[in-house]
Amino acid sequence: MYHGLCSCIWNDMEDKDRKMIKKELDLYRKKGVGLYLEGRASSPGNIARACAVAEHGTYMRDYCQDDKGNLKRINFTFIEDKE
Repeated sequence: MYHGLCSCIWNDMEDKDRKMIKKELDLYRKKGVGLYLEGRASSPGNIARACAVAEHGTYMRDYCQDDKGNLKRINFTFIEDKE
Protein backbone atom coordinates (compact mmCIF):
# COMPACT_ATOMS: atom_id res chain seq x y z
CA MET A 1 0.00 0.00 0.00
CA TYR A 2 1.33 3.43 -0.94
CA HIS A 3 0.24 6.72 0.58
CA GLY A 4 0.89 9.96 -1.26
CA LEU A 5 -0.36 13.50 -1.12
CA CYS A 6 -1.63 14.91 -4.38
CA SER A 7 1.19 16.80 -6.02
CA CYS A 8 -0.51 20.18 -6.30
CA ILE A 9 -2.56 22.45 -4.08
CA TRP A 10 -6.06 21.44 -5.10
CA ASN A 11 -7.90 24.53 -3.98
CA ASP A 12 -5.71 26.62 -6.33
CA MET A 13 -6.42 24.43 -9.35
CA GLU A 14 -7.37 25.98 -12.63
CA ASP A 15 -9.81 24.37 -15.04
CA LYS A 16 -7.01 22.75 -17.08
CA ASP A 17 -5.59 21.18 -13.92
CA ARG A 18 -8.97 19.67 -13.01
CA LYS A 19 -9.24 18.30 -16.52
CA MET A 20 -5.74 16.84 -16.24
CA ILE A 21 -6.53 14.94 -13.01
CA LYS A 22 -9.84 13.76 -14.45
CA LYS A 23 -8.04 12.46 -17.54
CA GLU A 24 -5.52 10.62 -15.36
CA LEU A 25 -8.29 9.05 -13.29
CA ASP A 26 -10.22 8.10 -16.46
CA LEU A 27 -7.18 6.05 -17.52
CA TYR A 28 -7.05 4.28 -14.16
CA ARG A 29 -10.77 3.50 -14.36
CA LYS A 30 -10.36 2.06 -17.91
CA LYS A 31 -7.68 -0.26 -16.49
CA GLY A 32 -10.17 -1.52 -13.91
CA VAL A 33 -8.81 0.40 -10.94
CA GLY A 34 -11.50 1.34 -8.42
CA LEU A 35 -11.71 5.00 -7.43
CA TYR A 36 -12.97 5.95 -3.98
CA LEU A 37 -13.60 9.31 -2.37
CA GLU A 38 -13.84 9.22 1.42
CA GLY A 39 -14.53 5.47 1.33
CA ARG A 40 -17.27 5.54 -1.33
CA ALA A 41 -16.97 4.52 -4.98
CA SER A 42 -16.74 7.67 -7.07
CA SER A 43 -16.18 8.92 -10.61
CA PRO A 44 -13.10 10.71 -11.96
CA GLY A 45 -15.15 13.90 -12.40
CA ASN A 46 -16.47 13.88 -8.84
CA ILE A 47 -12.99 13.30 -7.42
CA ALA A 48 -11.46 16.08 -9.54
CA ARG A 49 -14.19 18.50 -8.45
CA ALA A 50 -13.77 17.58 -4.77
CA CYS A 51 -10.04 18.15 -5.01
CA ALA A 52 -10.57 21.49 -6.72
CA VAL A 53 -12.88 22.89 -4.05
CA ALA A 54 -11.05 21.50 -1.02
CA GLU A 55 -10.46 24.20 1.56
CA HIS A 56 -8.19 24.05 4.58
CA GLY A 57 -6.59 20.81 3.45
CA THR A 58 -5.81 18.46 0.60
CA TYR A 59 -6.63 14.95 -0.55
CA MET A 60 -4.22 12.11 0.09
CA ARG A 61 -4.08 9.25 -2.37
CA ASP A 62 -3.88 5.74 -0.96
CA TYR A 63 -2.82 3.24 -3.64
CA CYS A 64 -4.01 -0.29 -2.81
CA GLN A 65 -2.56 -3.38 -4.47
CA ASP A 66 -3.60 -7.01 -4.66
CA ASP A 67 -1.38 -9.90 -3.53
CA LYS A 68 0.45 -9.84 -6.88
CA GLY A 69 1.27 -6.14 -6.67
CA ASN A 70 -1.33 -5.00 -9.19
CA LEU A 71 -3.04 -1.70 -8.49
CA LYS A 72 -6.66 -2.39 -7.51
CA ARG A 73 -7.99 0.85 -6.09
CA ILE A 74 -7.11 4.41 -5.21
CA ASN A 75 -8.67 5.97 -2.14
CA PHE A 76 -8.84 9.76 -1.83
CA THR A 77 -9.02 10.89 1.79
CA PHE A 78 -9.27 14.50 2.90
CA ILE A 79 -6.45 15.60 5.19
CA GLU A 80 -7.17 18.80 7.10
CA ASP A 81 -4.44 21.40 7.43
CA LYS A 82 -3.18 21.84 10.97
CA GLU A 83 -2.59 25.44 11.91
